[in-house]
Amino acid sequence: MGGTLTKNEIVRTLAEKYELEIASTRRVVQGTLDMMLESLLKGDKVELRNFGVFEVIQRKGRIARNPKSRQEVFIPERKVVKFKPGKVMEDKITTPSMKGGIQPAPARKKEGTSEPPRIPGEGSLP
Repeated sequence: MGGTLTKNEIVRTLAEKYELEIASTRRVVQGTLDMMLESLLKGDKVELRNFGVFEVIQRKGRIARNPKSRQEVFIPERKVVKFKPGKVMEDKITTPSMKGGIQPAPARKKEGTSEPPRIPGEGSLP
């Protein structure tokens, strides 16, 4: 575990498995990736059944904080690629304990304070 599957390994494996020439397999793999990129650039979704869906979304600009200096910085709006795994991938990768969804942790009472526990993501930046 922990390895990386590269495009060259995909090409080599497919060429061996289907007894194809490496050069033609490389063109097909690269052509597939190019077609996916072109679709995303046009604003289309790329749906690969049982694998997942790729789409480009617009992230709003926001103010963040540098964790080291605590200085506020503005992150401008930008486009990002979002991937949502398909059901088959989700079922094979997600651990069985997560199938029921994430449950909230029980609230912990802080000793010596009357403040309610903070919920991550609520309120302003510290």
